[in-house]
Amino acid sequence: MSVNFSSPDSAAIEKQINAEMRNSKISDIWNANDLNRCIKFIREKFLSRICLQFSDEILNLSVEIESQLRKHVDSNIFILADTSYGSCCVDEIAAAHIQADGIIHFGHACLSKVTRLPVLYIFPKNEVDVEKFVAQFIANIPDRNEKVFIFYDVGSYHVIDSIANRLHQSNYMNIDIGKLAENEEADILCWSLKNNQTTENYTCVYLGKDNQSFFNISMGIKCKKWLLYDIECNTMQEVQAMDTKFLMKRSHYIEKCKDAQTIGIVAATLTSKGYLDIIKHIQELASKRYKKTYIFSVGKVNAAKLANFSDVDVFVLVGCSENNLYNSREFYKPLISVFEAEMALNPAWSNQFPDTYSTDFREVLPEGKLYKASNEVSTDNNTTDVSLITGKVRCFNIETEEGDAAIGGVGNIIAEKSNNNQLSEIDSLNKLQERTFIGLNPRLGQDSPSKVEKGRRGIASKYEVEF
Repeated sequence: MSVNFSSPDSAAIEKQINAEMRNSKISDIWNANDLNRCIKFIREKFLSRICLQFSDEILNLSVEIESQLRKHVDSNIFILADTSYGSCCVDEIAAAHIQADGIIHFGHACLSKVTRLPVLYIFPKNEVDVEKFVAQFIANIPDRNEKVFIFYDVGSYHVIDSIANRLHQSNYMNIDIGKLAENEEADILCWSLKNNQTTENYTCVYLGKDNQSFFNISMGIKCKKWLLYDIECNTMQEVQAMDTKFLMKRSHYIEKCKDAQTIGIVAATLTSKGYLDIIKHIQELASKRYKKTYIFSVGKVNAAKLANFSDVDVFVLVGCSENNLYNSREFYKPLISVFEAEMALNPAWSNQFPDTYSTDFREVLPEGKLYKASNEVSTDNNTTDVSLITGKVRCFNIETEEGDAAIGGVGNIIAEKSNNNQLSEIDSLNKLQERTFIGLNPRLGQDSPSKVEKGRRGIASKYEVEF
């Protein structure tokens, strides 16, 4: 029986790509005030090479906006046609290809802090019916003395002042509104709070949609209750933030990380402030547990790319908090957040579960709210627990004061085989070296120069010389 693993040449050319592009209007993102802001930004920063970055859904407006801006400034203007990771993140990597000295970001933004270039954000302008919002607000929060904190999607920022005035006219005096941290350090995610105030005694309202932005803020802030006002349906309803099914699924992945022998750290950002620190932090935690780590940078993350690394037991995604890949079912191995890796590898989180959940990796760094120092926890050299997935005993051996590795863990020095009590050497490169193909080997200085030869022609599934 023969099996055909290839497809016809014409299939690659005739294949239809399902790409949905919203038919955006220029007024959804751009007006005379935005034009003046861009001109002022370019002149005050003395920028000579400017990159205009657009979210995917408004890329069709890029040429018109660029042509209007070019009439008022003498700088060289470039449009980023694609982004390295996500369109909500400022792409300094792509801007560096043309040696840009500034970026203007259009559309939805996660406001992740960049470290190299000045940035100006032009947010979208969602259609929000202020009167309907106020009516729903009064119906769901009749007590005028209730402490209320309002958060909103970045696309609704242009109506927030009108909403605040209308609520004040309706005698709501205990209203606080979150401030987007565009040019300052955020207190949580992309928000600046007054003197880093707490919200435990507040009712929180989110103006926007039930999307990843709302998920992040509702899981990251502890309050009395959450109310979501959907700008498309013009309805407000209470939402249970810490959903039980979600927590059960994430707890399962945390256990998977505890069981893992090899951890892949996926760098899904090369510009966000602190990404190198968090990668080093995960490596140190994994090393103390005698787990091997690999660092991957594969551009935009998808299941097909990560499936190439079958030796990795679990992947840790270091990237934007707006990333919704954690809920994807397409990945062959678990893809977890930095916070979940922290809970699995840091003994300070043993037998604990937080009141809030964070998708922002900065929260577990020393200046973050969820930081816990692992070296402050006293651990026995024979610390063990039982895996809730396999039912087997896990041994988390810790290095002795002399720096010797304790036998019984999985490390990169010596480990004990469970079947016949033999000792074997474990090296983090063993698995890679056992592969039949491990990448290009330049063999510098070992081979004599050869003549350039004509290569193959055609598409990857079938070259012209293949039949």
